[in-house]
Amino acid sequence: MASDFIKEKIKAKPVDKKKLAKRIGMTVLIAVIFGVVSAVTFSIVYAYIKPDDTAAIKEVELPEPEIEPEDTETDSVSEISLDDTVSGGNTVSEDETVSSDDITPSENKADEPEVSAPSTIINNITNKVDITPEKYARLYRALHDVATEAGKSLVTVTGTTTDTDWFENPYENGHSTIGMIVADNGKQLLVLADSSATEDAEDISVIFTDGESAPAQVMNTDSDTGLQIISIELSDISAETLEKISYASLGSSTYASTVGTPVIAIGSPLGILDSEVYGLITSMSQEQEMSDFNVHLLTTDISGSDNASGVIVDYSGHVLGVITTDYQDRNLENKITAYSISDIKDTIENLANGKERTYLGIIGTSVTQDAVDTYNVPVGAYVINVDPDSPAMTAGIQSGDVITKIGTQDILDYNDYTRTISELSSGVETVITVQRFSRGDYAELTFEAELSSR
Repeated sequence: MASDFIKEKIKAKPVDKKKLAKRIGMTVLIAVIFGVVSAVTFSIVYAYIKPDDTAAIKEVELPEPEIEPEDTETDSVSEISLDDTVSGGNTVSEDETVSSDDITPSENKADEPEVSAPSTIINNITNKVDITPEKYARLYRALHDVATEAGKSLVTVTGTTTDTDWFENPYENGHSTIGMIVADNGKQLLVLADSSATEDAEDISVIFTDGESAPAQVMNTDSDTGLQIISIELSDISAETLEKISYASLGSSTYASTVGTPVIAIGSPLGILDSEVYGLITSMSQEQEMSDFNVHLLTTDISGSDNASGVIVDYSGHVLGVITTDYQDRNLENKITAYSISDIKDTIENLANGKERTYLGIIGTSVTQDAVDTYNVPVGAYVINVDPDSPAMTAGIQSGDVITKIGTQDILDYNDYTRTISELSSGVETVITVQRFSRGDYAELTFEAELSSR
């Protein structure tokens, strides 16, 4: 007999209307409470952060480089002073100059407060500056005008030697560098240049900015920097050329005012004549130690040639440095490096006036405050090394001595030392007072030295 399967019907659970109503009521209540709390919180916060409609951020106007007119009037003098050659720079054509109004939109400039916070300036510049391709081109044309005007003080110096090939045929070999017109002495035009191009040269010539050439000769050379003054007879230069050239406008390259300065490298920074490159001075902390004086090296972010020559100028055309390739840092290969113009002005003046630099033969540096505090080193000029066969070595001065007095002049640092030596004349006998470390302490010693010429 067949058996029937058990059949079961599952009925839905009846809805508890009271419990459902209670849950809906709680949800609504929570939503109301959340809304009230949000509204109160927003009201409180808004009261503190409500923007002030009257405190609108002012637009920052990009400053235009201040360019002063150059005083091109020169007097014939027998004694050259580079202070007379420093001028206010070169004037850029008004038609080509980029005005701040062309770059930055503005409203009422007279009502704008002065903004001093760097972050505010940077933010406003990046947000407000609107440079079109046309304005960008005008900006570079204005910079090119500065380089062109400064380039009127540059010449190409070529040293020529004669040699013979394997078949005894004579040929000429020439080396060139860029020189800078620094002054004239009433009879000769004086040009500062690197001595590498004229070393062992049989004939020397210069080519001016208008293409005219003239014979030249070496007047004086500084063995430490390798710089020399080359003279050209004024009678060998045409009146037309004299009207087109100018004297270099020498600027100031102290640390505080130089690092971060936008500059133009002109002359032959790429190994090509009349080339120009733009960049920044990135450092002048590197100091080249020379006999009786030190020279700061200006490093830039400009990539140049390994035989670069010329000068670097600021946007007013003032010369800040003379390009050198003798002290290239391995970490900054092919970056343009220059002698700080402020450190070589005395050298240029001596060369231009035919004066030999007074020589004692000390390579040194200033005693730092940390050395004074930590190691009790006396304040003065620390002797790093002494040149062989120099007056200093003959007198008995040694490496490690601290020079504290020359004659009656107190020496507080190496700058005092270099300045005092430069003010003395060759052949003068003077007393050098030093502190020498001996048996755990410093003892004072005096030496008589006869200064010579370098």
